[in-house]
This record gives sequence, structure tokens and C-alpha cells, in this order.
Amino acid sequence: MWGLGIEGHYGAALDILRGLLGENSLDLVALRMKGNLLELKEMDRLEYCNKKLVSSTDYLTARECYKTILEVDPGNVKAYIDLGDHYGNLDANDKALEYYREAVRVLQLAPKDEAWKEDVEELHKAVALLKKCDRLSAEASSLEAWCSQALADAISS
Repeated sequence: MWGLGIEGHYGAALDILRGLLGENSLDLVALRMKGNLLELKEMDRLEYCNKKLVSSTDYLTARECYKTILEVDPGNVKAYIDLGDHYGNLDANDKALEYYREAVRVLQLAPKDEAWKEDVEELHKAVALLKKCDRLSAEASSLEAWCSQALADAISS
């Protein structure tokens, strides 16, 4: 299904996801995938113009997918990261940083398993992009440093 979306077959991939969500509207993996595909589809269609994304129904629906995930699972780090990325694509970097901070908070309390490591790596990449924003550079650097240290600690233990 993800492969269909990556290849640009968004309609087919979203049809499959609608079926899955029809069976279980709170399937968190399907909700995340739907959100990711809707964002990717709209960014492709609108050529990453954040002014157009703000008014895109699909882009706003993607946001609702991530928020639903957090209603069901407030400790879902991937949803926090996805929301941070979502707002970052809109150049709403302060809002993006809020969600990345929440991701760090949840990660600090989570068991350090393989999924944790993947989440930290994904967050590390995301906050690195915020360093380009001068006003947020210091805090983004701090979050990036936390990710680097957390990964180093996980490797050494």
C-alpha cells in the first residue's frame, strides 16, 4: 500500500486505507499512513507551496489523522513527529517545535527498544531542519543534541 503511494498511485492506496479504516476507524497504523499519503499527495499536487497547503482539504485531513492518533494513543511519538513535520511544511515552525518537544517528552519516558531508537532517529532528522530558522535555532539545536546523546547512550548500553 505504501509502495502504491510512493509511486504516485494515491487513489489506489487511499482506497485500501478507507477499507481498513472502515473496518476499524481507530487503526493507528492506517491513520498514520493515510495522513502521510494525503500530505504527500497534496505536496506533490501543489508543488510544496505552503500557502496552497493551508487551504487544502486533504492536507487538513492529514492533520486530523495525526490528532486522532494522539486522542487514542497520547504517547504515540510518530504522530507528534508527523504533526511537527506537518506544521513545518506550512512554515509554522513554532508549532512544529511544540510537537517535537512533546515527542522528546514522550521518548524520555519510553522504554529504549528498537522502535524507540527509530523514533529518536526520525526526530533527530526533523529537528535538524528547524535549525535553519534563526529564531528557533538554539532550541532546535538543543533537541537535536538530546537526540544525538540519547542515540549514543542507547548504543553504549
